[in-house]
Amino acid sequence: MKDHLSLWGLTPAHVRDDIPLPGSPERCVVRWAIEDSDGAVWMLEQLRPGQFDRRERIGRALAALNKSGLPLAPYRPGPDGRFVIEQDDFHWQLSPFISGDPLPQPDFVDHADRGRNLGIFLADLRRAGSSIREFDTQPRFDLEAYVNELMAAIHPRDPETYTGLAPILPVLAPLFDAWNDLPASLGHGDFHPLNIIWQGHAIGAVVDWEFAGIRPALFDAANTLGCVGIEDPYALVKGLAPAMLITLHDEECLDAVSLTLLPQMILGLRFAWMSEWLRKQDREMIEMEVRYMRLLANSLDSLLPAWEKGLGISPTD
Repeated sequence: MKDHLSLWGLTPAHVRDDIPLPGSPERCVVRWAIEDSDGAVWMLEQLRPGQFDRRERIGRALAALNKSGLPLAPYRPGPDGRFVIEQDDFHWQLSPFISGDPLPQPDFVDHADRGRNLGIFLADLRRAGSSIREFDTQPRFDLEAYVNELMAAIHPRDPETYTGLAPILPVLAPLFDAWNDLPASLGHGDFHPLNIIWQGHAIGAVVDWEFAGIRPALFDAANTLGCVGIEDPYALVKGLAPAMLITLHDEECLDAVSLTLLPQMILGLRFAWMSEWLRKQDREMIEMEVRYMRLLANSLDSLLPAWEKGLGISPTD
């Protein structure tokens, strides 16, 4: 398998089983860290059937974003310029391995400088993504349809969880009504602190772009905030979270309409995490997620004023 590096014009040396690879291993069939003859380390992925078109599209988008200076681990193009190579009836991709530091959990939620760096990245992504057309023709994520489909699947299989989540749905109605009219931009789609290679408190690279596409402009920020809050709900108003929002505001990437619905968006996107816990049959996380989502639903009226106060704006701004 290491010999596949030659498909990209590289001379393989040996497999690096000692290197833990960042991001989710579930985004492909299998992946390896492989060192080439020059000492550079690469991540080689064998793709699943059906991933070719989307991964090629993502490869082109990341190449463009990389040219704009965003910290990424872009896929290496093959000799024909394509980002997915077919060999031995399989499709393969190659990206540079970027070393980083472990994310201290849950202490990272207190790190305002991490929040500022996240905000800068999201603002830069929004600006650089405005010229990328790779996802314009792709179906846009419909949160209301996703939530309804998930709840319909939960109902007969896990009545207890369904009962715990059902009261949340009316709270999301304003978000669902506004969803298609919210400002939109290119988003990562699964942006959160564990999908970042951290170098100190700086961003070395953002990885796992499998869900990239056109999303409401604060989609990535909402997903990040949801992951902060499940570590410590009080962290939504201190440390990393407000620092990220202040940076987005300073970068003119925090419009009033999106900000007003940001608490509901945090809550709505937790249904994707619930789906993950259900798929893994992780009962502990399912129960924790229900408690967290109900807490969020009961805290929506207090979150927005707290953020507005930190941003130095009035509710009418």
